[in-house]
Amino acid sequence: MIILLALAFTWQAWAQDILEGDLLFAYSNTTGRAISEATVHDTTALPIYHVAIATWVGSKLYALEAIDDGVMLTPYYEFNRRTMSKGGMLIGRLHDRSGIDQSVSNAMEHLGKPYDYLYMIDTQEIYCSELVQLSYVNGKGQRLFPLINMSFHGSDGHILDFWRKHYAKHGMAVPEGALGTNPAQIADSPAIEILYNLTNN
Repeated sequence: MIILLALAFTWQAWAQDILEGDLLFAYSNTTGRAISEATVHDTTALPIYHVAIATWVGSKLYALEAIDDGVMLTPYYEFNRRTMSKGGMLIGRLHDRSGIDQSVSNAMEHLGKPYDYLYMIDTQEIYCSELVQLSYVNGKGQRLFPLINMSFHGSDGHILDFWRKHYAKHGMAVPEGALGTNPAQIADSPAIEILYNLTNN
């Protein structure tokens, strides 16, 4: 069951409600359109462009994420400010939390790796949803989020010009249909429940 509440908030007010291993999904109507248009979240129809992992280090909350600077720990207030300035955030929580500690530990092993601008698997570079897909397991060590055939097209079914140009710069064709993952796919997974829709409106 999805409990989706649209809430105006300050980061301090909601940070204490976030549990270890919760997933933080960023969405925007103006930023990252090439990503979000190809990966609109089916349940909420929100253009999700990023996902991060909530983790507590002592009494401080961080977003463990793969961004341009690589895989890193971002203080939650900074993540919140950046995310909310572009639109809003969904907070997702696993139904089965038996593997949370192992999942976060798995993700921590990727700290310092560079960002994967080609969005390919089986590389030493990592992109945001790949970090989650590689790391999250249940209590039996089984991965929770399967790989899918990636799509880089818009609502009209055509590959977006952004992606054609992006991969052309790297001497590649758009890897339409290659195995991978995206933030909206994870947000739609039956393994998680979307608890809150936090908005700056």
